[in-house]
Amino acid sequence: MTGRLLLTFDDRHVDSWLAARPLFDEVEAEVTFFVMEADLLDDDERAGLQVLLADGHTVGSHGARHRNADETIRDQGADEYVAIEIDPSIHALQEIGASVRSFAYPNTRRDDASDAVLLSRFEYLRGGSPRTADRAITARTIVPADAIPRVLPARGSDTGRGGESHPADAETMSFLLRETAERDGVLVVLAHDIAARSAFNHIDPDRLAVILREARGLGLSMHGFDRLPMPEGSR
Repeated sequence: MTGRLLLTFDDRHVDSWLAARPLFDEVEAEVTFFVMEADLLDDDERAGLQVLLADGHTVGSHGARHRNADETIRDQGADEYVAIEIDPSIHALQEIGASVRSFAYPNTRRDDASDAVLLSRFEYLRGGSPRTADRAITARTIVPADAIPRVLPARGSDTGRGGESHPADAETMSFLLRETAERDGVLVVLAHDIAARSAFNHIDPDRLAVILREARGLGLSMHGFDRLPMPEGSR
């Protein structure tokens, strides 16, 4: 059994991402951090992201202000969306040494029009998928390794937000990891902050450790978006 797990973290939680470095090292995992507000990062945040890049992780764009791509393009036009949301993010991330080959849709909001705009700027886009226990539906998140689409679905894995718990779906995630290994597929998983408790969407560090250790035990390769092959028709 083989396969690949692309674990991703969104927003601007640099301190908690840095704190997870020993776990990533333990399981030999490279992951992707999709950063928002890159033009507003302070010196410590920029330095932290450079440490993560030096570790071999990927840093991609999550937009300058986390605007929904579909509605912003519809309401303000593609050129304005790129000018206010994409160009500032790309520029700021390139300044810290990121390649910025990939983009994660804020709130996983996308449509054909936004895909057309963003695929002219990025090699890969990350969308979303239903967080359901229906195995027939959730298995569609897995894509074939020999035909990776440029717009990738992703499975959420956060355990909560503030005092609210998200669905306890450890069995479903375990199923997805096993299926990915058996199919020699590619599975993208998304999370945000890494904390036992946070005001933001977050995954508990213990839960993250279970996912990563199970993936390693299944022989899944864990790497960032920058290690995906250059797709045909990309920039």
